[in-house]
This record gives sequence, C-alpha cells and structure tokens, in this order.
Amino acid sequence: MTETRAAGATWSGNHHYRAAEVLLPADAGELAEVVASRPALRVQATRHTFNDIADADGALVSLERMPTRVDVTDDRVRVEGLVTFAQLAPMLEAEGRALHNLGSLPHISVAGAAATGTHGSGMGNGNLSSAVTALEIMDADGRTHHIDRGHPWFGAAALGLGAFGVVTAVELRTVPSYTVVQQAFTGAAWDDLVSDPATVFGGSRSVSVFTTWGDPADDLVWAKSDTGAPTWVEELGGRAVGDDLHLGRIRTLDNTTERGTPGPWHTRLPHFRADALPSDGDEIQSEYFVPITAAAEALAAVRAIAPSFDAHLLVTELRTVAADGLWLSPAFERDVLAIHFTWRNDTDGVLGVLPHIERALAPFDVRPHWGKAFTMPGEAVRATLPRTEDFLAAAREADPRGVFRNAYLERTLGL
Repeated sequence: MTETRAAGATWSGNHHYRAAEVLLPADAGELAEVVASRPALRVQATRHTFNDIADADGALVSLERMPTRVDVTDDRVRVEGLVTFAQLAPMLEAEGRALHNLGSLPHISVAGAAATGTHGSGMGNGNLSSAVTALEIMDADGRTHHIDRGHPWFGAAALGLGAFGVVTAVELRTVPSYTVVQQAFTGAAWDDLVSDPATVFGGSRSVSVFTTWGDPADDLVWAKSDTGAPTWVEELGGRAVGDDLHLGRIRTLDNTTERGTPGPWHTRLPHFRADALPSDGDEIQSEYFVPITAAAEALAAVRAIAPSFDAHLLVTELRTVAADGLWLSPAFERDVLAIHFTWRNDTDGVLGVLPHIERALAPFDVRPHWGKAFTMPGEAVRATLPRTEDFLAAAREADPRGVFRNAYLERTLGL
C-alpha cells in the first residue's frame, strides 16, 4: 500500500500546500496505480518554489521513496527518480563529464528545475532545461511516454510546468569536465556595470551582480571563470572580497562555495554549498526576464522605483541566460537579463510591491520565473510567449482529462 504524509509547505514556508496529502509510491507499479486512480494530481519535488505551481486541491505525489538511478553514456546522462544536482554532479565528475551550467544552489531536483526553467548565469549558457535531450513521463493512465527532441511535444514538455504528467526520468546533454575559479568584488560603480550589460555579463563564464539599488557598498560582482581568475572586474574598480561576504542584506554564514582558488565546476558554479542551508532561507523570491538588448533601460526603470520596495528587499541579483527554443522558456528565442529579488518573508508586503515592479518592466516584454512569486495576469504572461497556444494544445493532448492541471495553470495559461 502506498504510504502518505502531510503536504506541508514550500522550502521557505511562504506557501502552505492546499493538498490533503502527499502520496509516496515505492516503485513504478505503485506510481502507475496512484496516477490512474486520482482525478487530480500534482508532483511535489524538493519544494524550492514560492507560489502554488506544484499545489493541487486533491493530492500530490512525490518520488522520494522510489529508486534513483544515474547512467552516464558518452555525452548523455539519464537521471531516474528524485535526484538533485548535488547528488548528480559528483557522479558526472567521476566520469570526466559535467553540465554546461548549474543554478545558484544545488539542492533542487533535476526534474523540477527543468520543469520550471531554473537557471544559472552566463551570456553563453542556456537555462538548465536547455540541456534536456529526452524525458520519460507517466501520463494519467499510468503509461510512460519517451519524449525526445524528435517528438512533437518536446518543445513544450522539456519545460512543461508539470502539465504533461509525472517526469520519472530525464536525459541531459553533458560536456567534458572543466575547472572554475571564482571571486566576488565590491567597489565597481553601478553606472559602469549597467552601461553595457552584454559586455559586463560576458566578462566571465558566469557573472552575477548583487545590489540593493541604493547603497554602493551593497553592490557586488560575483564572477566565475574557466580561463583564469576574473581580474577584469578589477579594471572596473572592483576589489576582491575577503571572508566576510554578504549579499546585500544577507550575511552568509559559511555556506558559500570556495572563492579565489580553482576547483571542479560543481564546487564553484553554485553560490551555495550542497552541505549547507542556501541563501537566507526565511525569504520569498521573485524573478523577471527582459531581453538583454533592453537591459540598461529596464534596470533604470526599476532603480527609479526602488524606494517603494526597499523595506521589503534583502537583495537583488542580476544574471543573464542564453536563448533557447523551449516554448515556455523565459529565454525563448532571446538572450535575457534576469532580475531576481530576494524578499523578506512577508507575503502581503511582497505581493503589494510586485505590481509596481511589473508595471515598470512591462514596456520591456517582461516574463516571470514560473516557480517564483509574481502577480502578472495570465493574459500578460501569455502575450510574451508566441508558442503558448502550441503548448496548450500539446498539454491537452497529453492529458485530455486534465488530471495534472491546477489553479496555477488555469490562472497563468488558461489551461
């Protein structure tokens, strides 16, 4: 008999799931029985979301009790079950392979990150979904579909928001292992950082700029390079930070990855160590994506209204993501600047300031991060994604009874 547990809350506790329970199948047979017997179901992974994308009025299902398996073959890796990047990366490194990029924390699941377009940074680096080459998805009748790049659903399902079923395995493209050295710098002037965003964010393999939009002491550049130390920041007046690193109003407590020395990709690309609590923890996150060609103007628009949200802000992080061809990707067919906000964990306060930011960014064809807090109406979200109708058609074909739909998908996509 399938075990159950309480649904609980998201990682930071800002959203308590409405679902009555989480079903915990122990194998593929139990999973098939669960999905075929429920009128409505969503998947709960590592819970690193800040809205109701993974919630349901009925039940949730988790793969946490199911077997996990990782198979590395040539330039592909197949990941089965609830595997996190923290678990996967050392296995790849042992085989001399790597992923093209990693997010700022490795604690999240491979399938969940792909489903929501989670990303790292870099002018030449696509989001984590862009590495997907195939998926295995169990539909509402308990049947498994293999969806690769030749499948008509691939452009939708690789970043599918859970609308196609339960992702039981993901295949990713890998690259040869590589070494990264990173350093954080203060002292670079804001105007120099934003006057030519494409050049600044292209200075290293991965570049993040942290700011609180006011105090220059809170402006920090975190650069990660595979071609030697990122000394280019010093040419902008940057000074390397010692051990006392703080990200805006977040003071790190021995939880960040090592700076100043070269090391394997998976120990340097994330901001936060796999064996420590990442970021602040007690927080809400939002993120918006604008074309890199409009980055300077978009940043000026946000900076102009920064006093209106300053009391709620812990830090903003600016990153870039390379264009891809996934239909619901925030980087669909355009290189983007990601404007990420880490907020104090005050739901009412955050929901009160987000509309001001969204209005400021509206002229720049802004897209939200699917897994983070936003208040943009569905029609505004859909208007920025030219393949939305194709996504909806594929999702309805994959799940004609609507078992994997929920209030979030109805609100944002009309699904």
